[in-house]
Amino acid sequence: MTDLAEAIAAFEGPPRYRAAADGPRLQLEAYEGPLDLLLDLARAQQIDLTRLSIVHLVEQFVAAMEAAITARRIPLATIGDWLVTATTLLSLRARLLLPPDSATAQEAAREAATLRRQLADRALVQAQALWLERRVQLGRDVFARGVSQADENPTPIADITELLRACLRLLQRSPRDRVYRPAPPPLWRVPDALMRVRGLLADLSPAGAPLTALVPRHGRLVATPLQRRAALASTLVAGLELAREGALTLQQERAFGEIRVDAPTPAAGPDQADA
Repeated sequence: MTDLAEAIAAFEGPPRYRAAADGPRLQLEAYEGPLDLLLDLARAQQIDLTRLSIVHLVEQFVAAMEAAITARRIPLATIGDWLVTATTLLSLRARLLLPPDSATAQEAAREAATLRRQLADRALVQAQALWLERRVQLGRDVFARGVSQADENPTPIADITELLRACLRLLQRSPRDRVYRPAPPPLWRVPDALMRVRGLLADLSPAGAPLTALVPRHGRLVATPLQRRAALASTLVAGLELAREGALTLQQERAFGEIRVDAPTPAAGPDQADA
């Protein structure tokens, strides 16, 4: 109950407001006081804007503006704040003139919803940009392997004498020791595939066989997926080479379809040609 009573007292009590010293004061039918206080009361829905006359409000505000400009005692920035306050108040009063179900009111509601979505998207983008800015960045906060943070006063840390000795030891090594020969990976090579396909041609069925049937299925060179893919590629290259020699034919009915290996069609002799 205490919280409810405090909330009611805060709502019904006077607004916590301190009027500007030289702000425009209005004398309307339903209100008398400074302009910015009237806007605060309208936003808090503590005053009925429908009882305010727009004509009287504009006349008194224009008179206050002209007096301030003539006196030249009010800064231009303050006069601009007055104009913004009056414009906002007139906008709130003008909304009450439109029927709630009119096409203009519905269009204004749609525009307001679109503006709220744009503001929400803008806030989301700003939050994401701030999150990206606070993340650890490569080259600024952390460094990759072999890259160190640049020193403002770089100084040589290597001993020149030791550097020359290392160069001398490198020059004294034999040329054979300086050549790097990487060990080839254990893969099924094209010569191996040629030998295997040639050996299987004699037992090839008249109906042919798929190219994958010529790839070895067991062994040390086809143990891993990489080795099996390499064996298939080597078998395909071997098949193309043997097809060029006329030892077999390769057929593929559609793109990315199965490749079949067939025995070569014998060439027609002179007697068959005459027949």
